[in-house]
Amino acid sequence: MLRRIQLTLALLVTCLTFAATLSAQTAPEKLRPRNILEALEQINPGEGFVTIIQDPDLRGVIGSAPAPRGSSVLARDGNYSILYGYRVQVFNSNLPNAKSEAYARAEAIRRVAPTLSSYITFRAPFWRLTVGNFTSQEEARSARARLMVALPAWGRESYVVREKVRILNYTEPHASEE
Repeated sequence: MLRRIQLTLALLVTCLTFAATLSAQTAPEKLRPRNILEALEQINPGEGFVTIIQDPDLRGVIGSAPAPRGSSVLARDGNYSILYGYRVQVFNSNLPNAKSEAYARAEAIRRVAPTLSSYITFRAPFWRLTVGNFTSQEEARSARARLMVALPAWGRESYVVREKVRILNYTEPHASEE
């Protein structure tokens, strides 16, 4: 019974997040809702309306609507900019030998593509290896294709993922020149 409630709540949150994303794309910035529940309850001319009846504590538990994509730079670290971009994930496992496998694969990548940075992360219980720092998905796909030519056995378990990346001397695409 508890599992069914959890699944129902997860489905509700997913639907609400999707609806909030659509609503946030059309709502003016100054009227932007603070969370997905406010996004659903917002009354827009020519559209229907939604009334949500819930435990008052639930509103604080459910996450906020995603921020609009504006400035992509999250932080600066010397000449590096940290922003959301793309990497190629080439390994993800929770097997007993996953740590040593991740390090062995990182070494193999250093031999075939020395210009690509490797990142080994551990988020219990998974060891994960990602490579590269790309601002666009197309760049990441191209790098993945080159890697798969050199290391074809890894092709089935590699794919492009979105995460924080470090880009050297990055400038905003639409930044005004001074």
